[in-house]
Amino acid sequence: MLESFLRNLLRFRFLIICGLLFSVLFFGYYITKIQVDNDTVKAIPPKLQAKIDYDNLKKEYPAPYNILFLAEFSSGTLSEKIDSLHSWTSTFKQITGIAGVSDLNSVQIPVRGGFFGITSDYLVSKKLTLEEEQIRERINENKEFSSMFISDDESVVGMVIGIQNGADRSVIMDNILWHLERINTNPQITTYVTSEGAVSYFIDKAMKHDFSILLPICFLLVFLLLYRIFRKVHYVVAALMVNILALIWTFGLMGIMEIPFSVVTSIIPVILFPIGVADAIHLLKLYRHNKVLHHGNILNALKSTYSELITPCFLTSLTTFAGFASFSFSEISWTRTFGIFTGIAVVFAFFFNVILLPLFLSFEKPKVKNEYKEIYEEKLLSGFWNFFVKFSIESKKWVIIIPVLIAVFITGFKSVYVESNSITMLPEENMLRKSDNFIARHFGGTRFFSIVLKCNNEKLDSKQKWDQIEKISSYIKNMDGIGNVSSVMPLMHKLSGMLSGERLSDAAISMVTATKGFFGKNYMEYLKNFLSEDRKSTRLQITCSNDPEIKPLQIAQRIDSYVKESFPGWETLISGPAILNESMSSVLIKTQISSLISTFIPVFLCLVLFFRSIKVGFFSIIPIVFSTGFIYALMGIMGVTINLVTVIIMNTCIGIGIDYAIHFVSGYIHSRKLAKNRHDAIKRTIHDKGTPILFNAFVVGTGFLVLAFSGFPPIKDFGILVFVSMFASAGFSLLFLSILISLFGFGKTIERRDIV
Repeated sequence: MLESFLRNLLRFRFLIICGLLFSVLFFGYYITKIQVDNDTVKAIPPKLQAKIDYDNLKKEYPAPYNILFLAEFSSGTLSEKIDSLHSWTSTFKQITGIAGVSDLNSVQIPVRGGFFGITSDYLVSKKLTLEEEQIRERINENKEFSSMFISDDESVVGMVIGIQNGADRSVIMDNILWHLERINTNPQITTYVTSEGAVSYFIDKAMKHDFSILLPICFLLVFLLLYRIFRKVHYVVAALMVNILALIWTFGLMGIMEIPFSVVTSIIPVILFPIGVADAIHLLKLYRHNKVLHHGNILNALKSTYSELITPCFLTSLTTFAGFASFSFSEISWTRTFGIFTGIAVVFAFFFNVILLPLFLSFEKPKVKNEYKEIYEEKLLSGFWNFFVKFSIESKKWVIIIPVLIAVFITGFKSVYVESNSITMLPEENMLRKSDNFIARHFGGTRFFSIVLKCNNEKLDSKQKWDQIEKISSYIKNMDGIGNVSSVMPLMHKLSGMLSGERLSDAAISMVTATKGFFGKNYMEYLKNFLSEDRKSTRLQITCSNDPEIKPLQIAQRIDSYVKESFPGWETLISGPAILNESMSSVLIKTQISSLISTFIPVFLCLVLFFRSIKVGFFSIIPIVFSTGFIYALMGIMGVTINLVTVIIMNTCIGIGIDYAIHFVSGYIHSRKLAKNRHDAIKRTIHDKGTPILFNAFVVGTGFLVLAFSGFPPIKDFGILVFVSMFASAGFSLLFLSILISLFGFGKTIERRDIV
């Protein structure tokens, strides 16, 4: 049957090649339809309670995304700084997608006058010409309104830029950064800007850099390594064409299904190039060996090669597919898409290895000179493998590895933690990251969330209710980790003092909660940030410290418990970017655990079914368990956090790393049929499969190591850890399988000739 398949394949090779070229045009067209979307919020599960709360918050209160802007002046008068703010505000307001800009020039305060005895005026009055000291005095008298827009020493002024729902944040950031470059040409001014909503912009930049530079480097590096192994260009081209076609089909399918492209799916090409050539290395190396044995007969060499390797190659592809496809059950859209389409790409790569390699090889001439040279070079490694045999199965020296691994596991496991703040995924030198740290020192933090308070679904028009709101606000301000609490309370206090000299007065409450604007249109816009339109709820905007020890979700839970216990009848809705990000931690942990379980179980079952032995399946899975544990511990030692990107590391290590165990076990079963006893079969397997496995690990690992030069830290960590994982998986497979088989064997069916 195999011979018939190969004959027909070679017989219709030109027709098949034409069909493949047509598929390239078809899928290539749909690749151009793929949209890029790195919005981290869209990766959050829609059924996550924090996401539901956040959506409910946005329905009632505007501006879900804000950009925080600060300008640090080394010199200049207060008036000059305010004038600069006014000029910048006018510029930013002209950018499409900006909902509004708040700064010292837009802040309004209540003043005496008007029909009701009180009206509003700008904090930095535009009606009056004020001297420098008058402006300063006015700001200091209204610290509760101005503190978030100017530092105490007046060296830093800031603004909050609101982004409209549905606006293209990448275009907005492009425009803002262009204006910042112009502002920074003034040597006396340094600008800072940060926003969780702008993270996608910088992820886009990192992704485009990686895709345009690292992918070609990976391609070139794999090309050179393959050429060093085979020294035949058409062998290298054949191996790489397998991956190119698999990628075109995969991304074309994404385009057909209108699946957006993200920073996580951008890793697929760099993953597939080393993975795809793995099977090609085994197939081509054995083919060259068989070509010598069959005296240059290509068809017989292909038949012998595919007869021995088609099953293990199919099994490695199947287990790799299982490793990635386990993410199809993930609640996080990024990892789900990555898992599904990486798995599909692996299947396509196997398909093209079966179809395309024989087509390429059929065009070569039946000479064997270079193949003899390759066999000679492989014999040069026999000394190393003789040493390895003595270390693993002829002595007990391998036991020293066990305590070392245990120490690494214990040390590393304790240090692994989850990080869901998207800004921390950016490099330390990134402008957004630097700005985030700088702004945190002046705003008290850049992790924001809101608390919506509602009492029995009644209008907030009584002194008693506002007294309770004030107590809740005071409780929050005194909590550890709280940098600032913004609310309508400062306005309420200011009005009450002006009307009656009290801290809270019925008259002030009536004016603030009135549905008609007593203070003018602009002031009512300000109130929309803190009072619902029906005046039945009020919002407190909380700023948390950036200290990683401070957990906004825990703070929110304490606030909710305090309100329920102290003020029965009050309802709370607590949500915002900080809560949303931290809630993702539990999703990431759940994704990590579920994906590992849903990977190990299918991989184990595949091994059992194909080798028809539970024992063989169990032994085969042991090396990958050790290597996965080793990489997980290494994450802790290196300080690599589990986030939206690095959550895929473990499954990648399992899906690829299991290949080495499969090839070793398959090689042993094949060798056992030829060797007189178990010991000789293990030695033969180590010599026959050791070199291809190491070549495989080196090519695959080096392909991933290219990612270490990424400008995006999670991708860099991914590349380094998978690189280490390849050698760990290969080494553990060779070592532990040799030891386990030597000690326990594979059972009577496989060991039927054992006479040891």
